[in-house]
Amino acid sequence: MTEETIPDTMLALRLKGVGMENVVLEEVAVPRPEADQVLCRVECAAACASDNKIIDQGGKHSLMSGWDVAKWPATLGHEGCVTAVEVGEQWADRVQVGARYAVQPAIPSGPTRFKERYNDNARGVRKIAIGYTLPGLFAEYVLIDPEVISTGCLLPVPYEGLPRFTVALSEPISCVVAAQQHSVHVVKDTPSAPRRAELGLLKGGTTLILGAGPMGLLHIEIAMTHEPATIIVSEPSDERRATAEEFFAERAQQAGVELILTVPDELDGVIAEVTDGQGVDDCIVALGIRAVQQKSFDYLGHGGVTNLFGGLKAGDSVIELDARRIHYDSVSAVGSSGGDPSDIAEVLEMIAAGTIQPGKYVAAVGGLDAARDLIGAVRSQELEGKGIIYPSMRRALERVDGWSAEREGEFLA
Repeated sequence: MTEETIPDTMLALRLKGVGMENVVLEEVAVPRPEADQVLCRVECAAACASDNKIIDQGGKHSLMSGWDVAKWPATLGHEGCVTAVEVGEQWADRVQVGARYAVQPAIPSGPTRFKERYNDNARGVRKIAIGYTLPGLFAEYVLIDPEVISTGCLLPVPYEGLPRFTVALSEPISCVVAAQQHSVHVVKDTPSAPRRAELGLLKGGTTLILGAGPMGLLHIEIAMTHEPATIIVSEPSDERRATAEEFFAERAQQAGVELILTVPDELDGVIAEVTDGQGVDDCIVALGIRAVQQKSFDYLGHGGVTNLFGGLKAGDSVIELDARRIHYDSVSAVGSSGGDPSDIAEVLEMIAAGTIQPGKYVAAVGGLDAARDLIGAVRSQELEGKGIIYPSMRRALERVDGWSAEREGEFLA
């Protein structure tokens, strides 16, 4: 079933070989859904540092499983907001034409189509992804395959008034929510009480965040929802520390959280003073730097948890752990590489309630013809924030200082 006139062709940003020189915006046919598929109009899509990983690795990327992008180009983009425009009969009672949806791009399923394009005919493949082997969101339309819908990864937007860009940003925010919920603390109410496990940052404890880049800022915001007594942020950049203070100083005060911003050279002294030499309860490493990840364990107190959020490059990912600290101090390490549909659903509720304010993280916007430039800006680390692409528009990349429903409306008008 369909309600709008669908064009024969569209523009899409496609990867046609390894390397940035093979990222091409081109006209392609608009696909039409089979009985088990849904065609969506892409309302907006956000750029991610992970886009550059597939550009650099192609079929060697773990989510590509040998898929040769030179033979079968991949449409990029995995963070977005879409509207269903044509629904295959299999999903007529589950997906509504004209309804808006968020997308969880990491699909916990093997592929049902094109198995011959994967290594060993997709044998052993347990996860596929939108913007990788599944069609991506830097396009005017996207075909949603049955694996996405059957696993709950096409999520109805619960509130009609949510701006498009906030729905797109629910995915990267969900990665932070999921990461912090992977931290596990074993607690006892009294020495004689039974132990129990609690998910998330320790309530009333001390949380340390290493790095205040765009994802580090998100970690600060989400960390406050766990109600630690203190959040320490270590960041060498004066500009990034100033941004963190601007974004969160007043809010932390209102929440009863002490927010301390410092530099790496002074971090040991700050931790010793704040914790009376005991060490922190949670350390979130929002940096993909091996030496920093290894050093993070030195900051932990008894029962402390290091959360390795920033990914390390292949070949430079081995760090040393002191087994005595694990044994005697019960320290541990956790990690995650994305969220799931439940995390996105939680984030959408938090955005609607005003608990999270995604607009302050937007640093650039543009039309689909600016998508390649945006990926390049992310690649060169020129942006201190997220970039949003509106595929229906043709506009050059524009730097902005935050974004809102009103500004989005003016841009689209």
